[in-house]
Amino acid sequence: MRKLAAMLFLLLAVSPVFALGKPVPKTPEARQGVLVIEDFESGNFLKKDSTWWIFDNLTAKPGPGQNSRYSLELIGIARDWYVGGIGKYIGKDASEYNSFDMDIYGTGKESGVIKIELYDDDNGNWQIEQDPKKGYAPIYDDRFVYELKVDWNGYKHVSIPISEFVDNNPEAGDNIWNPQQIGGSGGLIQMQIVASAVGKTGKVSMKIDNIELRETKGKTQ
Repeated sequence: MRKLAAMLFLLLAVSPVFALGKPVPKTPEARQGVLVIEDFESGNFLKKDSTWWIFDNLTAKPGPGQNSRYSLELIGIARDWYVGGIGKYIGKDASEYNSFDMDIYGTGKESGVIKIELYDDDNGNWQIEQDPKKGYAPIYDDRFVYELKVDWNGYKHVSIPISEFVDNNPEAGDNIWNPQQIGGSGGLIQMQIVASAVGKTGKVSMKIDNIELRETKGKTQ
């Protein structure tokens, strides 16, 4: 009995969290009003996270963050303006969010141009079928895009209303932004950032960080 009492005392002494019933901290993705797509803080996310992919002539690698350890550095040489891109599988219900946010580090007036692409799942199979003969355009689902020229020095927070994204493949999907996970839909299935230079033979040089979807109230800047 003395041994059992001693063991219980030791357990309570070294495990105050469990003794007090303190709740487990929420992950960043569970924060109210915010869906964290990527904060890049792992440093080696491109090697360990199979939900990311890189294509064509774009080089993506960890770089220093603004107020954090890491960001994602994007560099590459253009071929007829185009450089390449990076994408991530998401598979989340994004219906409550009305703003796409991220921090962008520019290297001047010719940092580059990025096209942000958001794909919703219209045929309810949790994937995006693409046509390689038509620039890998979705065959059954919607692709909403927003183009942004990065022409500043240093970090800048960018907040883009979802209402300003435009469906650029009207021949596919239902042409409605509906990233809800209802009726078998995967919601917001994936995101891509496609990079181009400001000149035909230019280059892309920038960093991105803290990619999020947010539920905002009032006017989005």
